[in-house]
Amino acid sequence: MRSKFLGIGLALLFFLVLEITVRVTGIHYLEQPEIFFVNLKKNYVESGTGDADILVLGDSRSMALSGYSKDENTEYSVYNHSLPAMGPKYYRFFLEKYLTKGNKKPKMVLFAASPKLYATGYGPPLYDPDAKVVKENESIPTYINRRWNEGFEKNFFRTQTKSNVIRYSGKQEDANQILWEFFGHRYLHQFTFSELSEQYTGVERLFILSKATPLLYHSYRFHGAIRNALSQSNWKVDKQYKKKSIFCESCENIEAGLCKPSSSQLEDNLTIEDQINRNFGKYNISNRLKPELVLFSKQLIRKELDEELKHPNLNFDPNPDFVVLEDLITYAKEKGIPFGMVYMPWMKERQESPESKALLSKLIIFFQNHPDTKLFFFPDSSYPAERFVDNIHYDCRGEKRVNEEFRQFVLPQVFRFLSSKQKSN
Repeated sequence: MRSKFLGIGLALLFFLVLEITVRVTGIHYLEQPEIFFVNLKKNYVESGTGDADILVLGDSRSMALSGYSKDENTEYSVYNHSLPAMGPKYYRFFLEKYLTKGNKKPKMVLFAASPKLYATGYGPPLYDPDAKVVKENESIPTYINRRWNEGFEKNFFRTQTKSNVIRYSGKQEDANQILWEFFGHRYLHQFTFSELSEQYTGVERLFILSKATPLLYHSYRFHGAIRNALSQSNWKVDKQYKKKSIFCESCENIEAGLCKPSSSQLEDNLTIEDQINRNFGKYNISNRLKPELVLFSKQLIRKELDEELKHPNLNFDPNPDFVVLEDLITYAKEKGIPFGMVYMPWMKERQESPESKALLSKLIIFFQNHPDTKLFFFPDSSYPAERFVDNIHYDCRGEKRVNEEFRQFVLPQVFRFLSSKQKSN
């Protein structure tokens, strides 16, 4: 009996030591790149050291925008806090977290998200993302009553149907579950358990907290890093990695296949950190792709665009839902922060489609009805499809162009707007 308790005690002691070790060390430097990136931004915000005059908020496309320090050529400092695949709900909460953690209140918020994140409302609840059963979050009694009448099936939160089951390698998985596994860590790693509890209500709160509970244990939160730490190759770091980081900001070197991610997870993440720090938050994730994969992806895009040109979509919703923008503008105004939005360039065929033109006209009217805000444009909102690696992200040359125009044309407009606001106050 004593030996049994001894074994249990040693096991608990092992996990206690592991948990403490993970908490007091920078174990996230050995995590997979996406989780590392989100934690890097989270740690920066929670450090309370942010002091940028202009805060850029957006998604994975606007992550390609470089920030700037204040100098003789730059009137205001700019930091890019765009985050990939976080969904429309996070913007207002991210700004709130940024302010409550003691970072310097920005002089302006510059919003740069893609249309689907600001023109389609907050969307259906997390536990039914396809809105197959409900379109809005439910109270717990309403949910229990509905599920009781339906009959509980395999997935407590989501009923599987033939249309959302994917078969691969002899397995059957719910498509939305796969998407959650791929993207869900953005929510869970960016915000704490208590922050998530405050952000959600009803059944959505139960859903998100059920996913967040295991992450209260850092040994689970960073289990990928612990696994990577067991391989000696992941600890190797080339002393010249910062030079290589600069070398790999050249399109010629990227396109030549000379800039593949390091086989060492630690070196790869240190390189990501270096590029983010030097470019004040910018990181173009498409630069990590192999040239042959980029070429293949561009060929697929071309086929899709040709098909869309033959059969344009005319059945779009003519009434976009700008509640995300409305809530973010209202919150910024409450905090005394001027608000602006930069309309990010998209591939020409998509930007010139009837749907995009209709959305843009409604967006312009929306900002006209909010005279204290400002909508900023690039010289041309349509880029050639060849400057994208997929439907969203710029390739290296697209990133180079968007940054040149951001610095030369957009930021001067933003600075003039901010200066006029400060003078009026």
